[in-house]
Amino acid sequence: MKVGLVIVDEDPAVAVEVAKAADAAGIHSIWSIDYYNRSSLARSAAFAAATGSVLVGTSVTPLFARSPIALAAAATDIQLLSGGRFVLGVGSSTRRMNRDWYDVDLDHPAPRVEERVDLVRRLMAHHGGPFTHEGRFDAVHMAHFERAAPAAPAVPILVAGVGARMTRAAARSADGFFGHTVASVANLTQLARPIVDTELEKRGCARSEFAFASQIVAAADPDPHAARKQAAAQVGFYSTPKGYDALFTSEVDEAHRVEARNAFLEGDAEGVVEAGLGLVDDRAVFGRPEEVRTQLERYADVLDLALLYPPNFGVDPQAVTRNEYELIDVAAEWNRSG
Repeated sequence: MKVGLVIVDEDPAVAVEVAKAADAAGIHSIWSIDYYNRSSLARSAAFAAATGSVLVGTSVTPLFARSPIALAAAATDIQLLSGGRFVLGVGSSTRRMNRDWYDVDLDHPAPRVEERVDLVRRLMAHHGGPFTHEGRFDAVHMAHFERAAPAAPAVPILVAGVGARMTRAAARSADGFFGHTVASVANLTQLARPIVDTELEKRGCARSEFAFASQIVAAADPDPHAARKQAAAQVGFYSTPKGYDALFTSEVDEAHRVEARNAFLEGDAEGVVEAGLGLVDDRAVFGRPEEVRTQLERYADVLDLALLYPPNFGVDPQAVTRNEYELIDVAAEWNRSG
């Protein structure tokens, strides 16, 4: 298992400095996030320009927030800028985000993801002549298409999934799968992995040619109690959407989710933390740096790639950045020893 870092700072200048430090430390990969106040593609371009050897990826880019042409053009530019170090991680996002943020009605999300991934891949590979796609969900018609720039290496595409249908769509269409940030080892091994293996066999795709990855909430701090609280805040926050039901299956889980949801709606950040404390132990790694490394062992036989995700819900921005530097050391040590 290789270990990378998701860089989540809101300030892009700070994020670039973290990216440089990660590259200098020799960690496996760095990943950008997309949110209403962060562009994963702009940040990945900046990371690629500021670094020399580390793999750069998006974790994740909302697949329907941009047109297929815009997404393909951006990914191709970043791949050229990085010298072939770019990975495009995409996800459907929740129905609410698509409706309220991107003005997209996300009907039939799994087959729509499969079609969009195939279309973006074809657009990235196209170099000249007309291009036409008339699909169930997407239509692109260009009488003229020409790319004079050097051909970019193929961009690997990883697809995020929560439930069975989206996991199946990822295994059918992508070069890898992302588990959700708060997916437990049990979820990854009992739900996601069997689906992926079955679909890869149908595709005739070797397991070694497909990346099985997941983000993992990770908080490293000399004060283990502070680290656990930060991790609980993020897990509690991520427990609130209805779309993540597949990640929380017990009655105890559901009780904590109700508490977290009510606290979130009331603007009670501490209430979200308290609810998250009941969910955090098997959905995050936290504590002193050496404790984080030890806890990562439970993922070692499950994942090809673990992406350490620093908690940022209710966490002071400077504390987020301090955690990222601690996690760089954790990831670098893991990769050296592995």
